[in-house]
Amino acid sequence: MVASAWDFWRSIGSPRHVCAPMVDQSEAAFRVLTRSLGVQLAYTPMLHARLMVEAPAYRAHTFDPEPDGVDRPLVAQLAGHDASVLLAAGRLVQSHVDAVDINFGCPQGIARKGRYGAFLLDEPELAVSLVRALAEGLDVPVTAKVRLLPSVDASVALCRRMQEAGASALCVHGRTKEQNKHRSGPADWAAIARIVEALDIPVIANGGIATADDVAECLARTGAAAVMSSEALLENPALFCANVDPDSGAYLDQPELARRYLRVCRQLPPPTLGHVRSHLFKLLHAPLRHQPLLREDLLEATSLDDVEPVVERLAACSHHQPAFHTPRFDAAASWYWRHRTAAVSADGELGETGGAGGASSPESRSRAELEAAALERRDRRRREKKRRRRQRGAASVAAAPAVAVL
Repeated sequence: MVASAWDFWRSIGSPRHVCAPMVDQSEAAFRVLTRSLGVQLAYTPMLHARLMVEAPAYRAHTFDPEPDGVDRPLVAQLAGHDASVLLAAGRLVQSHVDAVDINFGCPQGIARKGRYGAFLLDEPELAVSLVRALAEGLDVPVTAKVRLLPSVDASVALCRRMQEAGASALCVHGRTKEQNKHRSGPADWAAIARIVEALDIPVIANGGIATADDVAECLARTGAAAVMSSEALLENPALFCANVDPDSGAYLDQPELARRYLRVCRQLPPPTLGHVRSHLFKLLHAPLRHQPLLREDLLEATSLDDVEPVVERLAACSHHQPAFHTPRFDAAASWYWRHRTAAVSADGELGETGGAGGASSPESRSRAELEAAALERRDRRRREKKRRRRQRGAASVAAAPAVAVL
């Protein structure tokens, strides 16, 4: 079993850099973009197993494998708690992917209601049985993405049981399900290292991967086979290549990344334009924050033809950029860093809530300051919308033909 797990890992190129499964965000266009910039393994968005089986429209909308082999190796992630339903969903996707993953990592309230994700870690017998059922019933390797349990020893024990049940690889997010949103805290890379040491199959480390330095440090400190990035990768798809173009060596700024994403969207249209807008709001967070009129234009766009000129106008606001992987890095201009606050990691170093150490962490603001700034931005947006409505009303009155008085 262990030998076959590593055979599988080598068969997909022994990847080191992984794009996480992200609902409505790790669609084919984004995956292909990140692959051109250093990602070596990617996951589909989380797929709800029951909907995959029972709703063909959902399946067509959500599962979007690229047909020409550009988007491989690829892992399809399924969410659910019924082994028969997960197995049926796995059989629908297995011919299009290199492995099927079970989601034991989602900490959101919807996962609690649906009885999937990290909340299944509270039912270890069920979680292990799901891994076993898919490992025995599918023709492709089965993996699992998990979060830490409150006890590191318990986490190690559960991961070992999943390995014994047939998992060919595990992705471990270095936080518990309670460490979510503003309570995220630093990722516990030491706990991941304990799990890596205890297992005989490939382990992917997840949590706190925001820069190329984080990638190298996490690999060194955990001994993991690979590292996975999620939210930070959404804002900076060039994270794994440190924003240096692999072909030309040129620096890749946010407008250029947005242009490249839109070019891929022409070839692999995302399910909706909302997917595109969501990516652009992260890629171009800083200029959009300073250009509310362009933000409104982006919201009103109905096609890629409408979106592209807005992106070019935003690109002209080049002074509003986070400048990743440069001495000019500006955390205040970054979408990913906007809610990161200082925290003390387990080894006593000052770090941000997204990572485990402080070497690459920007100077942060208190939560109260962040909330005050958010309120100020909201009020500013409201005032700007009112001003635009008044301008439009005045323009329509001026342009209206005179009414004949009879």
